[in-house]
Amino acid sequence: MNVLWVKDGKIGHEKQVKVLLDELSKTQIINITERNVKGLYPIYTYLSDIKENFYDLIIGAGHKVYAQLIDVKKYQNEKCKNIAILTPSFNKRKFDIICAPLHDRDSLKNQNNVVFYEGSLAKVSNEVPDENIGLIALGGRNKHYEFNENELIKQIEYIYSLYPNKKWFIFTSRRTTAKMMNKLAILEKYSNIVLSNNNIDELYVRASIKFITQDSVNMVYESLSTKGSTYVFNMKYFKKNKIVNQINNLINDKKIGYIKYEKMADGLNKIVLEEQNIYNDVFAEVEKLSYQLEKLI
Repeated sequence: MNVLWVKDGKIGHEKQVKVLLDELSKTQIINITERNVKGLYPIYTYLSDIKENFYDLIIGAGHKVYAQLIDVKKYQNEKCKNIAILTPSFNKRKFDIICAPLHDRDSLKNQNNVVFYEGSLAKVSNEVPDENIGLIALGGRNKHYEFNENELIKQIEYIYSLYPNKKWFIFTSRRTTAKMMNKLAILEKYSNIVLSNNNIDELYVRASIKFITQDSVNMVYESLSTKGSTYVFNMKYFKKNKIVNQINNLINDKKIGYIKYEKMADGLNKIVLEEQNIYNDVFAEVEKLSYQLEKLI
């Protein structure tokens, strides 16, 4: 099967498409051609070196990509299918298949070309983690939650006090603030704390316990797709929306644990860990989605 993967350069989008193509390749032979969208979005975009009547599948994620998925299909044979990963905001009926997160179902309720999955797509691992390793993954400024550096550092120090003998890897993102980076640098005085921004996928698998900021939804689902415990930091949200509701549902259903503040007296709070259900299965959304797509393509 000849596949054209149209890319927008955004890591979060491309990781989800990659894990899906990797999963599909387990059951069929796939020849993948990758092309990056060029031009000035949204004024004018284009792709280079596209073959006509060649591709069986055209796939991609992100608003910069969707118009190209529609346009390229016009020059392919009638059996070619275009698949949008995540949720397009326009021309939804011009896609053969839309693979969308469940939290977008309201905007797609009148569509009959949608396959839903929960959260985000991530590589699945059932490898037994290392009890001596812990992971802390931090996002940064965002439109959903207050990124309070002082409160997060308090929580990190609390985590360390609970598990002082583990080797801790702290990962930051492009959104992590300079103020937070400066505060984290102080923690390097501990010999078993490592600040890093590489190989986080490997650490999802290796770490026996993982703490993630609530704004980092993709990271939460990447962690849930591996063994080990997953917790989220305590963060104040700006207003209820589909992202906040999604994280709250995971907490309420005990699919993830979280750091909780318990009121002791006026102005005094105690930090405690609210456990997740230890009998939860590893999330395998990409495997479920791949199985459904195989019946449609």
